[in-house]
Amino acid sequence: MVDSHLKESVPGAKAEFRSVDTNRDRIVVWDEYRVVMKSLHKNDEHVYTEQEQKHKFRQADENGDNVLNQLEYVAFKNPMTTSYVLHRIANELLDDFDTDKDKLVSMDEFVHHEASRVDDKDDKEISTLRAMEFKGAIDTNDDSFLDLKEMKDYLDPRGSNFIMNEARHMMHESDLNKDRKLSLSEVRRTICTSRTTSKNPVIKAIHDEF
Repeated sequence: MVDSHLKESVPGAKAEFRSVDTNRDRIVVWDEYRVVMKSLHKNDEHVYTEQEQKHKFRQADENGDNVLNQLEYVAFKNPMTTSYVLHRIANELLDDFDTDKDKLVSMDEFVHHEASRVDDKDDKEISTLRAMEFKGAIDTNDDSFLDLKEMKDYLDPRGSNFIMNEARHMMHESDLNKDRKLSLSEVRRTICTSRTTSKNPVIKAIHDEF
């Protein structure tokens, strides 16, 4: 799914680059992108704020010259499948989860991360699922902590960990009556209808930060 989506999205990002590069100098500055941002994303279900977009723009700027060439623009539109951007995102995420600033994330820090638990901080089932995810899929060296490499592997949509995590997420979201089983009607209502849409968590995560 990831590879097929990239085959579609990379040409689209290149075409978009040519549209955004209004003065045809083969680079895109922030002001060029800002002007057309709203029209480009008018049909998106989630419209990023200007601050969020500017942060993503800076993450994709590999050489730090405050402009994006075509390759950097493709990375800007597909951050999770671009190695250097994924590394930067993983580093920022690790720092965000790491409340005691020891450059590692404990299971407690992962399970009870406040910013990502605003809507479900008291949901014991989510806490249990997060703990299982930490121990069973992310902490690959079983040392009870997450380091930068483990965080990056966790986020990489081409990795087996990511696929398993998204499968569990889709199962949780699709099991509408919470009986830990999927009926045919639940599959039809959720998974099948999201396979080719932006509601699909795999497709969404390719473009979004965690």
